[in-house]
Amino acid sequence: MAEGASAGVSPAEKRMAPNSGQVPDDEFLRIELRGLEPVPPEQRKGQPRELFFIWAGALSDFFSLFAGALLISSAGLGFWDAALVLIAGALAGAAFLGLLSITGVRSGATQIVQSRMVFGRRGAVVGGLLTMLIAIGWFAYDCAIAVTTTKALPILHSAPALAAPLLLVAVTGVSFLVAVYGHRTISVFQHIQVPAFLVVCCVLAVLTLSRWHLGLQSHLALGPHLAAMALGFTLTFALIVSWVTYAADYSRYLPLDASGLRVALASGGGSAASLVICGLLGAAIQTIDPGKLLPNLIVDSVPVWFGYCFAAFIIVAELSSNYLNVYSAALCALAIGIRIRRWAAATAVGVLGGLIAALVLFAGVGFQGNYVDFLTITYVWFPAWGVLVILDTLGRRRELRTRDLVLPRGYWYSSGFRWPVMVAFAAGTLATLLFFNEPPPPGEWGFVSPLAQHLFAGQPADISGFVGVSVTGLAYWLARHWEKTRANGNRTARPADPALRSLG
Repeated sequence: MAEGASAGVSPAEKRMAPNSGQVPDDEFLRIELRGLEPVPPEQRKGQPRELFFIWAGALSDFFSLFAGALLISSAGLGFWDAALVLIAGALAGAAFLGLLSITGVRSGATQIVQSRMVFGRRGAVVGGLLTMLIAIGWFAYDCAIAVTTTKALPILHSAPALAAPLLLVAVTGVSFLVAVYGHRTISVFQHIQVPAFLVVCCVLAVLTLSRWHLGLQSHLALGPHLAAMALGFTLTFALIVSWVTYAADYSRYLPLDASGLRVALASGGGSAASLVICGLLGAAIQTIDPGKLLPNLIVDSVPVWFGYCFAAFIIVAELSSNYLNVYSAALCALAIGIRIRRWAAATAVGVLGGLIAALVLFAGVGFQGNYVDFLTITYVWFPAWGVLVILDTLGRRRELRTRDLVLPRGYWYSSGFRWPVMVAFAAGTLATLLFFNEPPPPGEWGFVSPLAQHLFAGQPADISGFVGVSVTGLAYWLARHWEKTRANGNRTARPADPALRSLG
């Protein structure tokens, strides 16, 4: 197995070395040449606060508005209990994202590459492949939402049929073009777009404030009401947790001595702030008419001139999350062994995502139900994966051999898998799936666990996240105990693979 192919490092990247005198590859509007190899300390720069804007931009999109609206329109909650659920779910998800961002500072590596020390070199491919596929799916849905919102404007009701495909091409093209340039360009764009998002949200709030019904209460009985709150927590939690496999991709360029607390607060704070602000605004607007779809409700509730401004905002906001989806999906493609340069991988991801978005748009797929299905079904493995990376990387002191992360035999373990942790991952994911209980809208397909459905007597109460995290933590403790026992039993033997020495 060739080293370059195995590590996902291009020939141009292998020629780059610390203190080589080359122009730094992480500059605004300069294509980032770095692929998977960890960023050396002398090439790192920036402040943790940059992560606040990156993650605030990621969550400042229509999906965050939609999350708050769903708590009222689909879950049947009142405004204030929806607000409580929204804040609780956002804080829980932000804790995961913040802690995982610290791993990027410690290793200087992308999140999937860093996870090789947790799962083994081949074991990390599982998370990398899933992340790549989900990132492409999110990118496609973001593009479709941008086009759908714009089509709702009165001026486009009689527009030529070619208008929607052209708009899709434009949104897709800008998204992957910024991702092709890379990390620094993404960061600069997010710093510009987040304040713009706040301004638009403030104007939208002022224009719709007089029609809000913040006293709206749930008409559900106690049992169904608690079930709806549990379901709403999971939906909100999932919206941030679905980003955790990207976390280190954007913190790896920070200096090695950056404060872990500041990194965690910046990443988690940015994501939570955007989700809470957008979600509360979406919930407040949904109180105007709980039975109406949010995009149409917004367009019907504001002056025509602002309807156009809001459509522009949605397009720009979806771009903010699309940059990250394309960029991280490209890095995952390299991490799972695809032999291609990072910028070429980003381009391929953009084209594929655009084609999927076209299928969603022009095949008549319903957005609300399919959004919920997509978000919840893909989320089931994230809690277990995140818990394992946090516990194994941050929960104990271990020798970090950064260079081994991209070497063919680095962190190889047994056939490339760290089997005890892989078993813990499978156990946590299975536990999450067994308690997955989020019924799809009537007439649409969706998975509901028979066990959870029986346990909650048909109510859509979802505690899968709580169960998954708990089972994963217990399974990891058992895995570590087994590894220590095995290492102590073989203390006199000299491991053939240096990666095994960290197990003691």
